[in-house]
Amino acid sequence: MTIGLVLSCEHASWTLPPGVELGVAAEVLRSQAGWDHGAFEIASRLSEAVGLPVHAGLFTRMFVDLNRPADHADVVPMVSYGAPVPGNAHLSAGDRAARIAMFHAPYWDEVRRDVNARLIDCGAVVHLSSHSFSPELDPQQRMFDVGVLYDPTHVFEAELSERLMFQLRSAGLNVRANQPYSGTGPALCTSLREELANKRYAGIELETSHAVTETAGGCARVAAAVVPFLESLRDR
Repeated sequence: MTIGLVLSCEHASWTLPPGVELGVAAEVLRSQAGWDHGAFEIASRLSEAVGLPVHAGLFTRMFVDLNRPADHADVVPMVSYGAPVPGNAHLSAGDRAARIAMFHAPYWDEVRRDVNARLIDCGAVVHLSSHSFSPELDPQQRMFDVGVLYDPTHVFEAELSERLMFQLRSAGLNVRANQPYSGTGPALCTSLREELANKRYAGIELETSHAVTETAGGCARVAAAVVPFLESLRDR
């Protein structure tokens, strides 16, 4: 049996929509506060390897955070990783709702449609969401290369996540389960997992350290380690 595959990268870009000004310096937009460095490079390499598109956020998480549910307080953040976002501080409820409707809802709907199409076609789907993290935020604990986030109580998802972690470790990467974040916190994968509780949906987040993404060849190394896992889904 083949397992379907959906690739996404919610924090692929640090840029702002044309004409939008949030009062945030360019160097802050380019930091972890604005996007996930290297996450899209990894996702695009996976996309090329398996011949599938990657759903990618077009703008900085400071404008709208595509990895938060629409009703989450930080979907339009006032502060992102300690950096204030002045342009969001005085948004009216109507302007906030309009931004979510225009930029957040279409992205979630697109990923949701892709996931449901794979479920109909294959009966099961892995949704791999690419992210990255800054080890500088907790240098004593974030001393690993890659985190794999998932719900340990979700048997189908946990089994596949264990296989992915084995593959990453086989490639010489230092891997942690559900670090530096929980696999059940507010996120696109979490919401879809809840929506599709009676389906064979596995929502797995790949978190790669900036210590890897900022090293020459680091993103390519992670992608190369993940590809065999993705290819194995077609051989089930």
